[in-house]
Amino acid sequence: MSNWYERNQERDAAGRSSNGVIWLFGQMMMLPLTVFVYGMELFVKTIQGRQSVPDDGMDVIAGRTTLLPYETPHNRNESTSSRSTCVTDGSAKEDAAQTIPKETNNMNDRDLSDNDMLKLVRYKVLFIKRDYEVAFPEVEELVSDDLTDTAYTAWKVAEFIQSLDETAVPKKKWEGGTDGGKKPKYPKYAQYTGGKWVIHKLDEEDKKYIRVYYEVLDRYPREKFKHDERQIEVLEEIRDRIKV
Repeated sequence: MSNWYERNQERDAAGRSSNGVIWLFGQMMMLPLTVFVYGMELFVKTIQGRQSVPDDGMDVIAGRTTLLPYETPHNRNESTSSRSTCVTDGSAKEDAAQTIPKETNNMNDRDLSDNDMLKLVRYKVLFIKRDYEVAFPEVEELVSDDLTDTAYTAWKVAEFIQSLDETAVPKKKWEGGTDGGKKPKYPKYAQYTGGKWVIHKLDEEDKKYIRVYYEVLDRYPREKFKHDERQIEVLEEIRDRIKV
């Protein structure tokens, strides 16, 4: 009896072992097919341009962690670099946007309009004839009139020409100075007076080389013209004279 029982146990154990081997073999046969099917799914999804794929499935089958399509370590570094570049470029654009207004504000102010404002102007006369280029000393003045650029330039050119009898011949290129025995190289009308050489006169043809550079340094509100009060003062003066 005991022998029969032992033989039955051995037969059952052998059957279970056989079933286990068949199940394990079946699983081993199924593993490559599953991997192949899942790989095909990944390929199709990649071709369709999908940006993400399931993280699970392959991890269980292959026993490892897989990276999403287009997310290799190299690509991640490139993506990070690209984001950094974008941020840097954005900062550069912001800096440029902040710099442009400053540069615009620092540009020379040449607006001489508005009678209600007193303008502090710095100007200099330039002579630009070839080989005789020179910049005369700067001058600062207050301008109260409403003037255009052309009007102010014409005014300063005329003023300069009228003052040639008092304007010293520049030493640089024109070879002026205080030596009365050495006539300047230019102009030919130069005269020695008051211990120095003065321009005195320019050829009419050379006057076209005169230029004026100027800029408005600051502005100040002008006091309002008291018209009514001035009229009263005039009437009072007339009254006083009549009484006398």
